Amino acid sequence: MYSCDKFFPDWKLWEAFVTDDLQSALSLDGFRSSHAIEVPIKRAGDVNEIFDNISYAKGSCVIRMISKYLGEDVFLEGIRLYLKRHAYGNTTTNDLWTALSEASGKDVNKVMNVWTKYVGYPVVTVTEDKHSHDVHLEQHRFLRTADVKPEDDTVLYPVFLSLRTKDGVDEDTILENRNMTIKVKDNDFFKLNANHSGFYRTSYSSERLEKLAKAAKSGLLTTEDRAGMLADAGALAASGYQKTSSLLTLLQGYDTESEFVVWQELVSRVASIRAAWIFEDEKVKSGLCALQRDLIHRKAHELGWEFSDDDGHILQQFKALLFSSAALSGDQKTRDAAFEMFKRFVKGDRSAIHPNIRSGVFATVLQEGGDEEYDAVLNEYLTVKTSNEKIIALQSLGRASKPHLIKRTLSLPFSTQVKDQDMYLPLSGLRAHKDGIEALWSWMKTSFDKLEAKFPSGIGMLGSIVGICSSSFTTQDQLDNVRKFFEAKSTKGFERALAQSEDAIEAKKGWSMRDGNDVEKWLKEKHYL
Repeated sequence: MYSCDKFFPDWKLWEAFVTDDLQSALSLDGFRSSHAIEVPIKRAGDVNEIFDNISYAKGSCVIRMISKYLGEDVFLEGIRLYLKRHAYGNTTTNDLWTALSEASGKDVNKVMNVWTKYVGYPVVTVTEDKHSHDVHLEQHRFLRTADVKPEDDTVLYPVFLSLRTKDGVDEDTILENRNMTIKVKDNDFFKLNANHSGFYRTSYSSERLEKLAKAAKSGLLTTEDRAGMLADAGALAASGYQKTSSLLTLLQGYDTESEFVVWQELVSRVASIRAAWIFEDEKVKSGLCALQRDLIHRKAHELGWEFSDDDGHILQQFKALLFSSAALSGDQKTRDAAFEMFKRFVKGDRSAIHPNIRSGVFATVLQEGGDEEYDAVLNEYLTVKTSNEKIIALQSLGRASKPHLIKRTLSLPFSTQVKDQDMYLPLSGLRAHKDGIEALWSWMKTSFDKLEAKFPSGIGMLGSIVGICSSSFTTQDQLDNVRKFFEAKSTKGFERALAQSEDAIEAKKGWSMRDGNDVEKWLKEKHYL
């Protein structure tokens, strides 16, 4: 029988792959400016704009979702029927659903057409009756900007509930209407969206979240469940369904976590909070940095940053993730190690920095260093032979936050030292700090005519650069500035990228305004301020 193990002998690598795909798709599809998987193409330039995480990641996620619902054997029988029937020919999405319907005896067309032809996805709110075993479910459109209007909320998604209890997982129940009530045998433990194969968010009460956190520690939740629970809590806090303080408390509860995929999600959620607060009060920003350091440094020290041939791929990624995150948040031990490795590296010892942590070391020394460190990393970019080493060095340069070094970084994109297809690399690193974000936008405004001439509308690079230079803002004044600049410009070829930037700013603006006091109060109570 077919098994994913044939392609992913390291099952934890498969978990990481699936989790990344799901969360990247959910993130982008949470904007009003998103698009359906199936999109009519009116002009050639449209193709470049829709080659994103909706077309790729959401597409793969809905396929995974239906495979879980039908069962692997039945799903693969439908795939075989589909391939045999349409060999050497063109097909449509409905051809696949028809083959799966025939193999399963279920109306796959009915449940899947909604997922491919309509934009977005739902959040399922869970309400419990404390005096019975009834659990009430209600679905509404999820938007990261927290401003769902009646016209946004007309689609009813077929939600595969995948209810996990101590008896196993029920894959058969679907929420097809606005509301539904289900019964659970045990009020103490249940969880929707087992293994997070369903394309939706789940909003629980704070009491249920506490129970699920305990269930995670006691081994009742899979790795995907634990990572997905963090992802849902983070997304729901960002969009106003839950308080950010609840998310921060949940993050602290993962202190005994052992899996890379879950830590990857934890680091990502802390980073998203810090990005939304990047233009806020310095003391609060320092408190969030201290929280990141506190959450991560012990596990980073435990794993270490030495690499051996016996380390599997996931362990190598795990060490690199925590080392970089700890060092960049100011952990003294990892920071000192980064500077020591860099010092030896610059003196000619190429083995001093393992390739897995090279980007983390470069970012750390550039974040805290000056001209000497900048010159060394720039020289690395100019002299190394492999493209991967060049990319790491070039992207890291944006981490330098001193004004004259920011200016040097912004001189690179139009220089002869950087290829046109790599222009975005030095720019992207500047988004790590407030001064870099502001300088990026000023650079883009003064350079826009040159950019437009270099990258015509049919080329996706202009959209990528517009997104990089505008999406990191977090305030209304900044959003107004972006909109005003493009009012008199033709946005043909990057309309979607610009709309997604504006949505991203709107979401971060709403989050920090809504929960600013909540976060500051929590940080004070936990002695991070």
